[in-house]
Formats: sequence, C-alpha cells, structure tokens
Amino acid sequence: MAIVTMKRLTLLAMSADKERIFDELARSQSVQLKRSADIDNCFSVSQSLAVEKVAEKSARVEEAIRYVTEMAEAENARQRDKSKQVAIPKNSFARPRSEVDFDYFLSFGSHAEIIDCCIDELFKLRDELSQFEAKRASFVARHDELSLLTKLPHPTTWYKNTDSAIVQLSTVPTSELERLNALVSEYETVNCEVVDDSGSMAVVVVVAHKSDSEFFEKAVALGLNKCAVECDLVPSVALENVCGHIVDTNSEIAGLRHAIACHAKEIPTWKIYVDYLELQNKKLMADGELQQTASTFVLEAFYPAEAEARVEQSIRSVTNDVVLTFDEIGEEEFAPTLIRSNKLVKPFEFVTNAYSSPDYHEIDPNPVMAVFYFIIFGLMVADIGYGLLLLAAGLFVSFAIKQSTGIKTMLQLFGICGVSAIIVGALFGSFFSYSLYPGVIPDPAGYPMVMMIISLMFGVIHIIAGIGCNMAVKIKHKQVLAAWLADFPWIIVFFAFILAIFNAALDMAAYEPYYVLKLPTVVSQIALYVCLAALAVAIVCAGLGTKGFLGKAMKSFGSAYGIINYFSDIMSYIRVFGLMLSSAIMGTVINTLAEMIMGGGGVGYVLAAIVLIFAHMFNLVMGILSVYIHNGRLQYVEFFGKFYTGDGALFTPFGSDTRYTLVK
Repeated sequence: MAIVTMKRLTLLAMSADKERIFDELARSQSVQLKRSADIDNCFSVSQSLAVEKVAEKSARVEEAIRYVTEMAEAENARQRDKSKQVAIPKNSFARPRSEVDFDYFLSFGSHAEIIDCCIDELFKLRDELSQFEAKRASFVARHDELSLLTKLPHPTTWYKNTDSAIVQLSTVPTSELERLNALVSEYETVNCEVVDDSGSMAVVVVVAHKSDSEFFEKAVALGLNKCAVECDLVPSVALENVCGHIVDTNSEIAGLRHAIACHAKEIPTWKIYVDYLELQNKKLMADGELQQTASTFVLEAFYPAEAEARVEQSIRSVTNDVVLTFDEIGEEEFAPTLIRSNKLVKPFEFVTNAYSSPDYHEIDPNPVMAVFYFIIFGLMVADIGYGLLLLAAGLFVSFAIKQSTGIKTMLQLFGICGVSAIIVGALFGSFFSYSLYPGVIPDPAGYPMVMMIISLMFGVIHIIAGIGCNMAVKIKHKQVLAAWLADFPWIIVFFAFILAIFNAALDMAAYEPYYVLKLPTVVSQIALYVCLAALAVAIVCAGLGTKGFLGKAMKSFGSAYGIINYFSDIMSYIRVFGLMLSSAIMGTVINTLAEMIMGGGGVGYVLAAIVLIFAHMFNLVMGILSVYIHNGRLQYVEFFGKFYTGDGALFTPFGSDTRYTLVK
C-alpha cells in the first residue's frame, strides 16, 4: 500500500512506425504520454485542425445517440402495444459499459464509413421530419382559422364591397352581439346578419352604405374585427380538405418517427465509435507534442517501474528500429501518481481523491486515513442495524456490479464502514435505536459527557497520527533531525496531556463504572511535567533548518501560537458526538411513534412496520450523507492539514479513459 515508483521513457523511432507504436502503447495500458522536451533541429507538428475535425465528428455521433434515444423513448411512450415498441439497447446493472476486445476496438475504423453514412441518413430523416412537422403546423393553423367559419354558406372571397356598399365578414365576441345589434339599429342603411354564434366568437356579415362607414369605427370598440381568412371554397369543404392533409401528414410523421426510432439498435455500435474517435483524437494530440524530424520522432512517457519489461516488449513487438531510454524520476521532477492499495483500503482512495490526489513525491495517506475514517464513521453511525444494512449494500454491489464504477466504490466504502458501525453499535447495545443490553459505552442521552470526551480524545489521537505522518514525510525528504526534534515532541505533548487530564475527564464524565480506570495521582503529575517539557522542546526546535536568528525566532513563535490551532482542531471532533446523538435520538423518536401506532392493534401493526422501515431508511440515508461530509471534513482539515500537500495528478494510461466501452 504505497505510491508506486514511476520512471520516464524516452523513445526514438521511425515516423513510419508511429501509428503502430501508439496502438501498442494503448494496448499495454502502462504508459502516460507527456510533451517531449524541445530538441535542437527538431520540430513539432500542429494537429489542431485534425483534432477539431475528429472532435466535430465525435460530437455529431453523440448528438445522434441522444436524438435517437429521445425519439425511441417517445415512440415507445406513444405505442401502448409493447410488442410493437422499439427495443432500446441498454447495458446491464452488472456491466454498465460494453466490453470489447482491443483488436476489434482498434480496427473499428473499418466501420467508420458505414456508420457515418448511417448517421447521415438519420439526420436526413430528422430534417424531413422537421419539414413535415412544419407542414402540419401550418395545416393545423389553417384548420383553426376555418373551424370558425364552418356555417358560412359561401367562400370568404364572395363577401366583397360593391360600388355603393361595404360588405364585411367579421368576428365579434358573442357576449357583445346584443350591443352590436343596438349599434346597428342606430343606422338605417346598416344590416348585420349572424352566421354562427355557437362559440365564444360569433361570425357575422355586416352590410353598410358607404356613407355610414363610421359604423365600423364605432363597432371596433365592441370587438368587431374583419375576418382575415381567405378561402376560394366554402369553408366547410376547405376544412375537410385540410383535415385530409393533416391525416396524411400525421401518417408521414409517424412513419419518420418510427424509422428514426429503429436506429436505436445502432446505439451500442455508435458508442464504441465515439470512444474510438476519442482515441484517435488522443493520438493526434500526442502527435502534436512529439519532437520530430523528416523521418523520425521522439516520444516521452511515464510508466510504473514494475511494468518496464511489458512496456519494452510492447514497443519491440512493433519494430526493433528503436532507441529506448529508461530514466529515474528526479526529486523535483513531476510524475503522475499511481497508488497500489489492497482491497480494503482501495475504496478509501475515493475520499482522498475527492479532496486532491497525492503528489508523487509525498507519502500515501490512504492506509492511515482509512483506519480513522473507518472508526469515525462507526462512532457517528453507532448502530448494529444500520451497520448491517450498509454491510449488505456493500457486499451486494461487490458481487452484483462486475465493473468498476463510482457507485460501486462508494457503496463498498460504506459497506466496509458498516462493520465499524456494527462494532461501535455493539459497544452501545443499539439495534435500530432499540437498546438490546447495557452497553460498554452508556446511552449518550443519559451520559452525554462520556461520548463527548471520547470524541475529543479520539480527535487528539487523530491529530497525533497526522503529526506522525508529517514526520514520515520529513524523513522521506531526509529532514530527520527536524522530524524528531520539531514534530515528535508534539506527539509526546498530546499523549502526556491525555494522561494528565485523564482523571479529571473521568470525573467530568460522572459515569461510575469508569472510575476503575483512574490513574494514580503521581502518573498525572509526571505526565503534566513531561507535557510541558516536550512543549518547550517543540517550540525551541521549531526553527530547525531556518536560516538566521530572526527566522528561527519567528518559527518558534508560530509553533507556540499553533497551540490555539490545535485546540480549535480538537474541538472540531465534537461533531462526532453531535451526529451520533442526533441519529440516535431520531431513531428513538421513530421507534416511539411506531409503538404508538401499534397500540391500535390490527392494521396498526402493519402501519407501524411501514413507519419503521421507511423512517429508519430515511434516517440512515440522511445520516450517511452527513457522516460522509463531516467525516471527510475531519480528514481534509484536521488530519491532512498536518502533512498533506495533494495537488497530484493520477496516472492515466494512454487510451484507458473510455466513456462507453471497457476495452479488454
């Protein structure tokens, strides 16, 4: 369990072998390419246009995948007969990504022309569908216009002015007809005939002598508007024609939608094509970072030292006309970070990487962090029942999901930590917040100071571990004297401080069974003197390695002032007690509510069971979210703050970061 030693590869080969070397390096899954250092009389070739072209093609394929998926889902929603629904290929829960052989994946370029033609056909269908949908929209709009005029006995063009009269086909709100007729009665040469008043808008024909044209100006105030629909046929006949066009257009649209949805069977192939295109893009970008001559090129890459033989074999399987140099990584030289952990610690890398991956030149924090994350998780959850549920979830995904995914890693993490919740829950005697027996640790509701003191003392131990890790970092960088004289005294300070206040803490806890743990008074007194002496050494020696008296004095002052920061860090561990107590009280409330419901008998038992199941699941989920956040915060601030720099970059083998496909 450590950061794997990396080395740097420098390769000089013929340009004719470049593509095959790229392919074999991708197959090996053992190298991460880097920009080659500048070399005299060499040049680099910009591949930006080619990269952009491939990226556009990849985006086009992804657009096709999204569009076909949406259309197929919509088609299935419209089609109630399941036997006629379109099959949408989906990967299984166990294997979220399609698994393909590397040789098949590498040769996928031979399918490119067929896939591109298929996608071109798809987008032609999409354009055709858009045209028919636009036609249908115009027909529907025409239908809405004509539907008001179905009782009109003549075409709308029949209603036109004469030499002496104004003839106007109009619409008016039905509620205004009475007022309109009253207005008409004021004019001797104005006549209004109602054609249809069955809807909210009435259709009327108004005939007026040209001398009474002011009538129309007054009628506008009542909502009278000239009908703008032009129709050379009787509207009822024209409406029948439009309905026929709508039926025909709907039929065309349905056929196009089905044809588009049937492309869903191509989605798995298209997804492989996307990953293939992205690999080609990575090759182009890598090509742009090489140093080249007219016939040769220089490539540089990082690789794990343990994989050196495999890397060399992969390259020489392509050509022997190559010069290889394998170099160690310098103390100040960048290298990507590859962490090798066992199966128990591996899920905890998820927590560290969420903060920042380790720098290659520092120590791997995961083995130590995993232990404390595990314990703090158990202290916060502290229930056998909840721990069993988390353990079951972790075991389920470990066996059910065959590929590595984020959800699998997280649930495995919770499953491992569920064991801690079971252990701590057993110390409390708590099973879904029911007390099974008097626990080693008393009920925090009755003796809150006990759990609070345990949380604070555990926080001190966690901080001591952080200081110990800082010592390991300094020793790794050959700062042995500073590690033992500036950091180790702080460990003595904290251990001695715990012994010095141990009896006082027991008195504060006021839990009689723990009184047997009291130390002799002389031990507490000696521990206090040791604490003060170690503190003095830590402050005086804080400036080791700093030049000048003023620099050393400032370092010592900063170390003394750091006591306040340490106190603040220790107080942060009260959150362990707070989260554990809130979850326990919430569980107790749930149990009490269920008991009240059970008092009704009969149906009450069923309702109580439902309340217990769903309420405890809600309490567990909400509790886990809080535990994940606050436990991580204690690691990131109180623990990592003592020694961890982070800002590393995880080792990503060339060609390994596919999105849809798992290449074997």
